[in-house]
Amino acid sequence: MAMTELGYLRQVGRYNLAYHARLGRPLPDNVTISITRACQSRCLTCNCGSDTRKGLVKIGEELSLDEWLEIIGNIDWKLAFLTISGGEPSMSRNLEEVALAFAEQTRPDFVTIPTNALTPDLVLSKVERILDKSPSRITWHVNVSIDGKEAVHDQVRGVNGNFEKCLKTISGLIALRPRYPNLRVGVHTVVSTYTVNTIEETVKYFRGMPLDNHISEIAEERWELGTKGRSITPFEDYSRVIPFLKQALGDREEGRLRRGLRHSYYDFVGKWVREPEWQHIPCMAGVASCHISEKGYLTCCCVRWVAEGSFGNLRDANYDIKRLWHTDEANKVRRSIKRQECACPLASAAYSSMLMSPKTLIEIARDILW
Repeated sequence: MAMTELGYLRQVGRYNLAYHARLGRPLPDNVTISITRACQSRCLTCNCGSDTRKGLVKIGEELSLDEWLEIIGNIDWKLAFLTISGGEPSMSRNLEEVALAFAEQTRPDFVTIPTNALTPDLVLSKVERILDKSPSRITWHVNVSIDGKEAVHDQVRGVNGNFEKCLKTISGLIALRPRYPNLRVGVHTVVSTYTVNTIEETVKYFRGMPLDNHISEIAEERWELGTKGRSITPFEDYSRVIPFLKQALGDREEGRLRRGLRHSYYDFVGKWVREPEWQHIPCMAGVASCHISEKGYLTCCCVRWVAEGSFGNLRDANYDIKRLWHTDEANKVRRSIKRQECACPLASAAYSSMLMSPKTLIEIARDILW
Protein backbone atom coordinates (compact mmCIF):
# COMPACT_ATOMS: atom_id res chain seq x y z
CA MET A 1 0.00 0.00 0.00
CA ALA A 2 1.42 3.39 -0.96
CA MET A 3 2.28 5.89 1.72
CA THR A 4 -0.12 8.36 0.12
CA GLU A 5 -2.96 5.91 0.69
CA LEU A 6 -1.91 5.31 4.31
CA GLY A 7 -1.70 9.05 4.89
CA TYR A 8 -5.17 9.51 3.54
CA LEU A 9 -6.59 6.74 5.71
CA ARG A 10 -5.21 8.46 8.83
CA GLN A 11 -7.70 11.26 8.31
CA VAL A 12 -10.72 8.98 8.63
CA GLY A 13 -11.06 9.69 12.35
CA ARG A 14 -10.90 13.48 12.02
CA TYR A 15 -13.52 13.64 9.29
CA ASN A 16 -15.85 11.20 11.04
CA LEU A 17 -15.69 13.21 14.25
CA ALA A 18 -16.53 16.34 12.29
CA TYR A 19 -19.42 14.67 10.46
CA HIS A 20 -21.01 12.59 13.21
CA ALA A 21 -20.13 14.50 16.39
CA ARG A 22 -19.49 17.99 15.00
CA LEU A 23 -16.14 17.98 16.76
CA GLY A 24 -13.69 20.13 14.88
CA ARG A 25 -13.98 21.16 11.28
CA PRO A 26 -11.06 19.75 9.32
CA LEU A 27 -10.35 21.42 6.01
CA PRO A 28 -10.94 19.54 2.74
CA ASP A 29 -8.17 17.50 1.20
CA ASN A 30 -10.10 16.74 -2.00
CA VAL A 31 -10.59 19.91 -4.04
CA THR A 32 -12.06 20.33 -7.51
CA ILE A 33 -11.87 23.61 -9.37
CA SER A 34 -13.65 24.77 -12.51
CA ILE A 35 -10.95 26.88 -14.10
CA THR A 36 -13.32 28.03 -16.87
CA ARG A 37 -16.82 27.28 -18.08
CA ALA A 38 -15.87 27.77 -21.74
CA CYS A 39 -16.04 24.68 -23.95
CA GLN A 40 -16.11 23.90 -27.68
CA SER A 41 -18.13 20.66 -27.43
CA ARG A 42 -21.85 20.30 -28.06
CA CYS A 43 -22.48 17.46 -25.66
CA LEU A 44 -25.82 15.79 -25.12
CA THR A 45 -24.92 15.40 -21.43
CA CYS A 46 -23.66 18.94 -20.65
CA ASN A 47 -24.62 22.54 -21.42
CA CYS A 48 -21.19 24.20 -21.06
CA GLY A 49 -20.58 24.19 -24.81
CA SER A 50 -24.11 25.35 -25.55
CA ASP A 51 -23.76 28.22 -23.09
CA THR A 52 -20.41 29.16 -24.68
CA ARG A 53 -21.93 29.35 -28.16
CA LYS A 54 -24.84 31.41 -26.88
CA GLY A 55 -22.46 33.94 -25.33
CA LEU A 56 -23.56 33.06 -21.80
CA VAL A 57 -20.01 32.27 -20.68
CA LYS A 58 -18.43 35.59 -19.71
CA ILE A 59 -14.67 35.07 -19.50
CA GLY A 60 -14.27 38.53 -17.99
CA GLU A 61 -16.40 37.45 -15.02
CA GLU A 62 -14.27 34.40 -14.30
CA LEU A 63 -11.47 34.41 -11.76
CA SER A 64 -8.32 36.09 -13.03
CA LEU A 65 -4.87 34.57 -12.61
CA ASP A 66 -4.14 36.97 -9.74
CA GLU A 67 -7.36 35.89 -8.01
CA TRP A 68 -6.52 32.20 -8.39
CA LEU A 69 -3.07 32.84 -6.97
CA GLU A 70 -4.65 34.59 -3.96
CA ILE A 71 -6.90 31.58 -3.33
CA ILE A 72 -4.03 29.13 -3.69
CA GLY A 73 -1.75 31.20 -1.47
CA ASN A 74 -4.27 30.94 1.36
CA ILE A 75 -4.38 27.12 1.22
CA ASP A 76 -1.84 26.31 3.90
CA TRP A 77 -2.62 22.60 4.23
CA LYS A 78 -1.76 19.60 2.09
CA LEU A 79 -4.25 18.22 -0.44
CA ALA A 80 -4.59 14.57 -1.32
CA PHE A 81 -6.55 15.09 -4.52
CA LEU A 82 -6.89 18.03 -6.90
CA THR A 83 -9.05 18.03 -10.03
CA ILE A 84 -8.76 20.88 -12.53
CA SER A 85 -11.96 20.77 -14.53
CA GLY A 86 -14.15 23.01 -16.70
CA GLY A 87 -15.68 23.55 -19.21
CA GLU A 88 -12.63 22.52 -21.13
CA PRO A 89 -9.54 23.26 -18.98
CA SER A 90 -7.23 23.77 -21.96
CA MET A 91 -9.35 26.77 -23.04
CA SER A 92 -8.20 28.66 -19.95
CA ARG A 93 -5.21 30.89 -20.57
CA ASN A 94 -4.37 30.43 -16.88
CA LEU A 95 -4.24 26.62 -16.84
CA GLU A 96 -0.48 26.15 -16.58
CA GLU A 97 0.08 28.86 -13.97
CA VAL A 98 -2.83 27.76 -11.80
CA ALA A 99 -1.92 24.07 -12.01
CA LEU A 100 1.71 24.69 -11.09
CA ALA A 101 0.82 27.07 -8.26
CA PHE A 102 -1.52 24.46 -6.76
CA ALA A 103 1.18 21.79 -7.12
CA GLU A 104 3.83 23.87 -5.39
CA GLN A 105 1.61 25.24 -2.61
CA THR A 106 -0.65 22.29 -1.71
CA ARG A 107 1.57 19.30 -2.64
CA PRO A 108 -1.31 17.09 -3.83
CA ASP A 109 -0.70 13.38 -4.23
CA PHE A 110 -2.75 13.25 -7.40
CA VAL A 111 -3.78 15.96 -9.87
CA THR A 112 -6.37 15.13 -12.53
CA ILE A 113 -7.02 17.19 -15.64
CA PRO A 114 -9.79 15.99 -17.99
CA THR A 115 -9.95 17.11 -21.62
CA ASN A 116 -12.31 16.81 -24.57
CA ALA A 117 -9.21 16.65 -26.82
CA LEU A 118 -10.76 18.82 -29.53
CA THR A 119 -7.50 20.76 -29.89
CA PRO A 120 -4.75 18.11 -29.58
CA ASP A 121 -1.80 20.42 -30.18
CA LEU A 122 -3.02 22.93 -27.59
CA VAL A 123 -3.68 20.23 -25.00
CA LEU A 124 -0.30 18.59 -25.55
CA SER A 125 1.63 21.86 -25.41
CA LYS A 126 -0.05 22.91 -22.15
CA VAL A 127 0.46 19.52 -20.53
CA GLU A 128 4.12 19.51 -21.55
CA ARG A 129 4.69 22.99 -20.12
CA ILE A 130 3.13 21.89 -16.83
CA LEU A 131 5.29 18.76 -16.67
CA ASP A 132 8.44 20.70 -17.53
CA LYS A 133 8.06 22.86 -14.43
CA SER A 134 6.23 20.52 -12.06
CA PRO A 135 7.89 18.98 -9.00
CA SER A 136 8.57 15.35 -9.92
CA ARG A 137 6.78 14.15 -6.77
CA ILE A 138 3.40 15.28 -8.17
CA THR A 139 1.53 12.69 -10.23
CA TRP A 140 -0.47 14.21 -13.10
CA HIS A 141 -3.42 12.26 -14.48
CA VAL A 142 -4.58 13.56 -17.87
CA ASN A 143 -7.85 11.85 -18.80
CA VAL A 144 -9.24 12.06 -22.32
CA SER A 145 -13.05 12.03 -22.29
CA ILE A 146 -14.38 9.20 -24.46
CA ASP A 147 -18.08 8.35 -24.77
CA GLY A 148 -17.75 5.54 -27.29
CA LYS A 149 -16.15 4.53 -30.54
CA GLU A 150 -16.19 6.79 -33.62
CA ALA A 151 -19.86 7.49 -34.43
CA VAL A 152 -21.15 7.16 -30.85
CA HIS A 153 -18.54 9.52 -29.45
CA ASP A 154 -18.98 12.15 -32.15
CA GLN A 155 -22.77 11.99 -31.78
CA VAL A 156 -22.71 12.44 -28.00
CA ARG A 157 -20.08 15.19 -28.25
CA GLY A 158 -21.84 16.89 -31.16
CA VAL A 159 -18.59 17.41 -33.12
CA ASN A 160 -17.65 15.42 -36.20
CA GLY A 161 -14.08 14.15 -36.06
CA ASN A 162 -13.79 14.48 -32.28
CA PHE A 163 -12.96 10.78 -31.86
CA GLU A 164 -9.97 10.99 -34.20
CA LYS A 165 -8.70 14.02 -32.29
CA CYS A 166 -9.01 12.04 -29.07
CA LEU A 167 -6.83 9.31 -30.53
CA LYS A 168 -4.26 11.89 -31.64
CA THR A 169 -4.22 13.43 -28.17
CA ILE A 170 -3.84 10.03 -26.48
CA SER A 171 -0.98 9.14 -28.80
CA GLY A 172 0.76 12.44 -28.07
CA LEU A 173 0.34 12.03 -24.31
CA ILE A 174 1.71 8.48 -24.38
CA ALA A 175 4.73 9.81 -26.29
CA LEU A 176 5.43 12.22 -23.41
CA ARG A 177 5.57 9.50 -20.73
CA PRO A 178 9.19 8.39 -21.23
CA ARG A 179 10.32 11.96 -20.50
CA TYR A 180 7.90 12.50 -17.64
CA PRO A 181 7.52 9.45 -15.35
CA ASN A 182 4.97 11.36 -13.23
CA LEU A 183 2.47 11.53 -16.13
CA ARG A 184 -0.45 9.11 -16.19
CA VAL A 185 -2.52 8.88 -19.38
CA GLY A 186 -6.09 7.68 -19.11
CA VAL A 187 -9.54 7.54 -20.63
CA HIS A 188 -12.69 8.63 -18.83
CA THR A 189 -16.10 7.40 -20.02
CA VAL A 190 -19.41 8.78 -18.83
CA VAL A 191 -22.03 6.02 -18.83
CA SER A 192 -25.24 7.72 -19.94
CA THR A 193 -28.47 6.68 -21.61
CA TYR A 194 -26.61 7.31 -24.88
CA THR A 195 -23.62 5.07 -24.08
CA VAL A 196 -24.66 2.36 -21.64
CA ASN A 197 -25.35 -0.15 -24.42
CA THR A 198 -21.94 0.38 -26.03
CA ILE A 199 -19.72 0.67 -22.93
CA GLU A 200 -18.37 -2.87 -23.25
CA GLU A 201 -17.37 -2.30 -26.87
CA THR A 202 -15.71 0.99 -25.89
CA VAL A 203 -13.70 -0.54 -23.07
CA LYS A 204 -12.53 -3.46 -25.20
CA TYR A 205 -11.37 -1.04 -27.93
CA PHE A 206 -9.14 0.95 -25.57
CA ARG A 207 -7.88 -2.11 -23.72
CA GLY A 208 -5.37 -2.62 -26.52
CA MET A 209 -3.71 0.75 -25.89
CA PRO A 210 -0.90 1.29 -23.36
CA LEU A 211 -3.05 3.47 -21.11
CA ASP A 212 -2.47 3.86 -17.40
CA ASN A 213 -6.15 3.69 -16.60
CA HIS A 214 -9.68 3.64 -17.97
CA ILE A 215 -12.30 4.90 -15.54
CA SER A 216 -16.02 5.55 -15.79
CA GLU A 217 -18.71 7.54 -14.05
CA ILE A 218 -22.46 7.45 -14.39
CA ALA A 219 -24.14 10.47 -16.00
CA GLU A 220 -26.27 12.52 -13.64
CA GLU A 221 -28.23 15.72 -13.40
CA ARG A 222 -26.07 18.59 -12.13
CA TRP A 223 -26.66 22.29 -11.63
CA GLU A 224 -23.06 22.86 -12.73
CA LEU A 225 -23.60 21.29 -16.15
CA GLY A 226 -27.10 22.65 -16.67
CA THR A 227 -28.56 19.16 -16.94
CA LYS A 228 -31.25 19.30 -14.27
CA GLY A 229 -34.40 17.67 -15.61
CA ARG A 230 -32.57 15.94 -18.47
CA SER A 231 -33.01 12.15 -18.75
CA ILE A 232 -29.36 11.16 -19.12
CA THR A 233 -28.98 8.70 -16.22
CA PRO A 234 -29.35 5.01 -17.24
CA PHE A 235 -31.22 3.95 -14.11
CA GLU A 236 -32.57 0.67 -15.49
CA ASP A 237 -29.55 -0.47 -17.51
CA TYR A 238 -26.59 0.47 -15.31
CA SER A 239 -26.85 -2.49 -12.95
CA ARG A 240 -26.44 -4.82 -15.91
CA VAL A 241 -22.97 -3.48 -16.77
CA ILE A 242 -21.58 -3.25 -13.22
CA PRO A 243 -19.96 -6.73 -13.23
CA PHE A 244 -18.19 -5.88 -16.48
CA LEU A 245 -17.01 -2.47 -15.21
CA LYS A 246 -15.60 -4.03 -12.04
CA GLN A 247 -13.71 -6.65 -14.01
CA ALA A 248 -12.55 -4.60 -16.98
CA LEU A 249 -11.73 -1.09 -15.78
CA GLY A 250 -9.04 0.26 -13.47
CA ASP A 251 -5.33 1.08 -13.41
CA ARG A 252 -2.54 -0.92 -15.03
CA GLU A 253 -0.68 -1.01 -11.69
CA GLU A 254 -3.72 -0.93 -9.45
CA GLY A 255 -3.09 -1.66 -5.77
CA ARG A 256 -5.50 -3.67 -3.68
CA LEU A 257 -6.88 -0.64 -1.85
CA ARG A 258 -7.62 1.25 -5.04
CA ARG A 259 -9.20 -1.82 -6.61
CA GLY A 260 -11.35 -2.26 -3.52
CA LEU A 261 -12.41 1.39 -3.63
CA ARG A 262 -13.28 1.15 -7.31
CA HIS A 263 -15.37 -1.97 -6.77
CA SER A 264 -17.12 -0.33 -3.83
CA TYR A 265 -17.91 2.72 -5.98
CA TYR A 266 -19.62 0.61 -8.64
CA ASP A 267 -21.56 -1.26 -5.95
CA PHE A 268 -22.55 2.07 -4.40
CA VAL A 269 -23.82 3.39 -7.74
CA GLY A 270 -25.69 0.13 -8.28
CA LYS A 271 -27.57 0.74 -5.04
CA TRP A 272 -28.20 4.38 -5.96
CA VAL A 273 -29.77 3.63 -9.35
CA ARG A 274 -32.23 1.32 -7.58
CA GLU A 275 -32.95 3.81 -4.77
CA PRO A 276 -31.83 7.26 -5.99
CA GLU A 277 -33.49 9.10 -3.12
CA TRP A 278 -31.04 7.64 -0.56
CA GLN A 279 -27.42 8.31 0.33
CA HIS A 280 -26.13 4.76 0.60
CA ILE A 281 -23.03 6.00 2.40
CA PRO A 282 -22.87 9.24 4.43
CA CYS A 283 -21.89 12.02 2.02
CA MET A 284 -18.75 13.94 3.00
CA ALA A 285 -19.18 16.71 0.41
CA GLY A 286 -18.52 19.98 2.21
CA VAL A 287 -16.54 18.12 4.88
CA ALA A 288 -13.73 16.22 3.14
CA SER A 289 -14.25 17.63 -0.36
CA CYS A 290 -15.37 20.83 -2.05
CA HIS A 291 -15.59 22.60 -5.42
CA ILE A 292 -14.50 26.11 -6.42
CA SER A 293 -16.41 27.58 -9.36
CA GLU A 294 -14.88 29.65 -12.15
CA LYS A 295 -16.53 32.73 -10.61
CA GLY A 296 -15.15 32.12 -7.14
CA TYR A 297 -18.04 30.39 -5.40
CA LEU A 298 -17.00 27.82 -2.81
CA THR A 299 -19.50 24.98 -3.00
CA CYS A 300 -19.90 21.57 -1.39
CA CYS A 301 -19.96 19.90 -4.81
CA CYS A 302 -20.83 20.35 -8.47
CA VAL A 303 -24.22 18.67 -8.16
CA ARG A 304 -25.79 21.08 -5.66
CA TRP A 305 -23.46 23.77 -7.03
CA VAL A 306 -24.09 27.48 -6.43
CA ALA A 307 -27.88 27.03 -6.53
CA GLU A 308 -28.09 24.70 -3.51
CA GLY A 309 -24.58 24.22 -2.15
CA SER A 310 -22.79 27.55 -1.91
CA PHE A 311 -20.75 28.47 1.15
CA GLY A 312 -20.26 31.97 -0.26
CA ASN A 313 -17.99 33.68 -2.76
CA LEU A 314 -14.25 33.74 -2.16
CA ARG A 315 -14.10 37.22 -3.67
CA ASP A 316 -16.03 38.38 -0.60
CA ALA A 317 -13.80 36.48 1.82
CA ASN A 318 -10.36 37.79 0.89
CA TYR A 319 -9.94 34.66 -1.27
CA ASP A 320 -9.59 32.48 1.82
CA ILE A 321 -11.39 29.11 1.95
CA LYS A 322 -11.02 29.03 5.75
CA ARG A 323 -13.15 32.17 6.12
CA LEU A 324 -16.10 30.46 4.39
CA TRP A 325 -15.56 26.94 5.73
CA HIS A 326 -16.89 27.68 9.21
CA THR A 327 -19.80 30.01 8.38
CA ASP A 328 -23.48 29.53 9.19
CA GLU A 329 -24.16 29.19 5.47
CA ALA A 330 -21.64 26.36 5.16
CA ASN A 331 -23.09 24.58 8.19
CA LYS A 332 -26.60 24.98 6.77
CA VAL A 333 -25.54 23.17 3.59
CA ARG A 334 -23.82 20.43 5.62
CA ARG A 335 -26.94 19.88 7.74
CA SER A 336 -29.03 19.58 4.58
CA ILE A 337 -26.67 16.96 3.19
CA LYS A 338 -26.62 15.05 6.46
CA ARG A 339 -30.45 15.04 6.49
CA GLN A 340 -30.24 13.32 3.11
CA GLU A 341 -32.03 16.13 1.31
CA CYS A 342 -29.88 15.17 -1.67
CA ALA A 343 -28.34 11.96 -2.95
CA CYS A 344 -26.12 11.36 -5.95
CA PRO A 345 -23.29 9.17 -7.29
CA LEU A 346 -20.77 11.99 -7.92
CA ALA A 347 -17.44 10.12 -8.08
CA SER A 348 -15.14 12.80 -6.63
CA ALA A 349 -17.28 13.16 -3.50
CA ALA A 350 -18.12 9.46 -3.35
CA TYR A 351 -14.49 8.33 -3.14
CA SER A 352 -13.83 10.68 -0.22
CA SER A 353 -17.05 9.52 1.41
CA MET A 354 -16.12 5.85 0.99
CA LEU A 355 -12.72 6.44 2.56
CA MET A 356 -14.46 8.05 5.52
CA SER A 357 -17.11 5.31 5.89
CA PRO A 358 -16.15 2.65 8.48
CA LYS A 359 -18.65 0.24 6.91
CA THR A 360 -17.15 0.68 3.46
CA LEU A 361 -13.60 0.37 4.78
CA ILE A 362 -14.51 -2.93 6.46
CA GLU A 363 -15.98 -4.18 3.19
CA ILE A 364 -12.85 -3.10 1.31
CA ALA A 365 -10.60 -4.78 3.89
CA ARG A 366 -12.61 -7.99 3.52
CA ASP A 367 -12.24 -7.75 -0.26
CA ILE A 368 -8.47 -7.21 0.07
CA LEU A 369 -7.88 -9.99 2.59
CA TRP A 370 -10.23 -12.59 1.18
